[in-house]
Amino acid sequence: MLSLIKLAKEGKLEKTGAKPKLPIKVDGVSSETLDVYKIPLDYLYYNDKNGRIATGISQYEGELHPANDQDDPNYNIFVEKLIEQDNTNALKRTTNSIKESGQQVYGYVLDDGRIVDGNRRFTALRDIHRTTGKTVYFEAVVLPFSYNNSTERVKIKKLELAIQMGVESYDPVDLAVDIYQTTGGEAPIMTQADYAADSHMRPTEVKKYYDGAVYMRKFLEFIGTSKNKYNILKESKVWSLFYEMGKSLSKNFGDDPESQVRKNETMMSYFGVILYQIHVGVSGITSRTHIREYGKNIVNNSADNEDFNDDVADMVDDLSESLQDDEIETTSDLMQSLTDENETVEAIGEVFDTYMRNARNSESVDKFIRSIKKNVKYYHDLNEDGGLIGSLRYNEVSKDQLNELRTYMRDLHYLSKELFDKYGKEIG
Repeated sequence: MLSLIKLAKEGKLEKTGAKPKLPIKVDGVSSETLDVYKIPLDYLYYNDKNGRIATGISQYEGELHPANDQDDPNYNIFVEKLIEQDNTNALKRTTNSIKESGQQVYGYVLDDGRIVDGNRRFTALRDIHRTTGKTVYFEAVVLPFSYNNSTERVKIKKLELAIQMGVESYDPVDLAVDIYQTTGGEAPIMTQADYAADSHMRPTEVKKYYDGAVYMRKFLEFIGTSKNKYNILKESKVWSLFYEMGKSLSKNFGDDPESQVRKNETMMSYFGVILYQIHVGVSGITSRTHIREYGKNIVNNSADNEDFNDDVADMVDDLSESLQDDEIETTSDLMQSLTDENETVEAIGEVFDTYMRNARNSESVDKFIRSIKKNVKYYHDLNEDGGLIGSLRYNEVSKDQLNELRTYMRDLHYLSKELFDKYGKEIG
């Protein structure tokens, strides 16, 4: 197995002369002993544990195996294309900068060539080598760590978060997947509290991203595909719906068995609403607003939520079964299946729109009643205080002003009586 540290000790890697300082303290590594080396590109490979890359390759679980170009060039070629597609403009800027001035910011790699920081710079260098034929090197610090060691994985992740968070912004799906894989999933390496501290995020925000990832995975199961096919949701631009869904379900349901049953029923309803949003092409801020209003106006109201769940349950189940039969693998597959199931999706949408419309109308009525109630309280307090507010005294009010107040009070009395009669007629 390749060992960059061994090659460095044998004098087979050239030092740049730079003496870097780590952004955080890492046990087992001293900044005084660190050097930056010029590393041949074919010794290196992309980090499949990086949030962005993990999202992109997750759909090919078991098919792609991390390796440098000497062992298997297919892996790096595939990930390189992902990075090129992810942020074309940023990659062009990096490539042009390196062409003009050389690599200005060193990266971090592990002993076996895994890149912990510097994926975009590595990609730019690969492009420069391919298009010019020139020999180029990736300048990086070599860390004496391996992902094969669980203790060292924590150190690697802490360093990665310290370097990247706040320097490059994660796509929200990538961030959610990174948080899920790091703090939960099949092999967690740190707690959510640790992740929050190392990434300078609020613990509550880390939990919201984690919950969003959980519901993304459940949704992918719901439509009959792999829980790791995050690309479908990334391309559909619906991450915010799962983020809002997680907040709403966490707020409205407890951990007791009965509450968990209702939570699961509501989750299924959410999935139906999300599929309707995808089908009609609603995304971005608009779709997030719709799902927030759904949580506020329906899920928050236990009676309305129960009725809504009952009304859409059969349709949602039928839609799930149909999608699972279609064996969805891509975003195009999902869109085509939703078109094929247009009647069911539209039926869910009609129920959703009806409930939302009724909820908005009810909200207007509630505001109207609150307004009247507020006014009644004002006049009640006025009466309790002898007819004046604050520190006013009757000797401060002129005779004309008293007559004016009396006129308004008389008018209020008559209007109140007329309104009382109107409401009486409406009731019965």
